[in-house]
Amino acid sequence: PLFDLNGKVIGYNGKIYNEETENKYVNSKETDIFKKREILYNYHKAKDECRKKKTVIIMEGQLDVIRAYTIGVKNCVASLGTAFGKEQAMLIRKLASNVILCFDGDDAGLKATKGAIEELTKLGIEPKIVRLENNSDPDDYIIKNGKDAFINKINNPMNIMEFKESLLKKK
Repeated sequence: PLFDLNGKVIGYNGKIYNEETENKYVNSKETDIFKKREILYNYHKAKDECRKKKTVIIMEGQLDVIRAYTIGVKNCVASLGTAFGKEQAMLIRKLASNVILCFDGDDAGLKATKGAIEELTKLGIEPKIVRLENNSDPDDYIIKNGKDAFINKINNPMNIMEFKESLLKKK
C-alpha cells in the first residue's frame, strides 16, 4: 500500500521482477487523492525518526526504504521513482535540516540526484549525496555489502561540491 502523509492508504504499488521491462514499479493510477509528486513513501512512519535524528535520507524506491528499515536505518523516505518535485522538497524541509540523497547508482539515479539537488537548493537546503557503486540501489547494496558498509556510506556523504567534482573526474 501507498500511504498519505497521515498514514491512510491512498494507492498501491508493486515491483516487477520481469527483466523484460524498463519500469521496475507499477503504481496505482493518479487520482484526486493519490498524486505521486505530493507524497513520499514511508513519510508517516519516518517523520518522528527524521526529526529526532535531524536527518532524512531520500531514496528512489520502496524496497530500498524497507531494506534500510530492516538494518535499523529508519529515517528514510522514497520519492516513488526518479521524479522529485517541489512539493516533495517542501515536505522534506518540514522533516529535517540535514538531507542525504541516496538514489540508485545508475544513470537514472544520477539524473534523479541532480534534479533533487536542484529542487532542494531552491528551498535553501544543501543536501549531501551518497553514490553507490556498480549501479546498485540501496536494497542491492545492503544485501551485497552488509549493514556496516551501508551505514558507513550514509555517515560519510559527499557535499554538493564533492559530488560535482566526482562527476567532472569521471569525464
